[in-house]
Amino acid sequence: MKLTRATILLKAVLVLSAILLGFVVFGGVPGFMQHVIDTRPDLAGWDYPMRGYGLLMALPVWAVMGLLWQVFDTVLKNDSFCAANVKRFRQIAWLAVGDLALAVALGAFLVISAVSPPFIMMWLMVAVYTGIVAVIVFYVLAGLLQNAVALKQDSDMTI
Repeated sequence: MKLTRATILLKAVLVLSAILLGFVVFGGVPGFMQHVIDTRPDLAGWDYPMRGYGLLMALPVWAVMGLLWQVFDTVLKNDSFCAANVKRFRQIAWLAVGDLALAVALGAFLVISAVSPPFIMMWLMVAVYTGIVAVIVFYVLAGLLQNAVALKQDSDMTI
């Protein structure tokens, strides 16, 4: 596969993911909160804080997408094994830690508040699992890429 095609496909996935996340944040969360308010009017005061929390949880994900966009640019330039990508993967791992903490905090808050519908708890468990996997994967990728960069530098120096 040509690097141009690979870069276009990877960036298309990022754009589609960013748009879908926007639909969740700006459509799904407000829609669900409206359902909550219709079902339990006593929770109406939580409408805007929960919308804000949904946006807060989405911001690190959009930041990760921006960093991955930059990583995919290096694929096109055939320069993927670079120190900048090591730094980006480390930043992605830390953003995943932050988003994981937000998901765990929301789950704990809902359990403590006795407002823990199974549907929401299931998706929070998916978010926590995905966060744990993302932290591990990007931490390991950063380490592997750092080793590859060191090997590349050694190879370049011997030529």
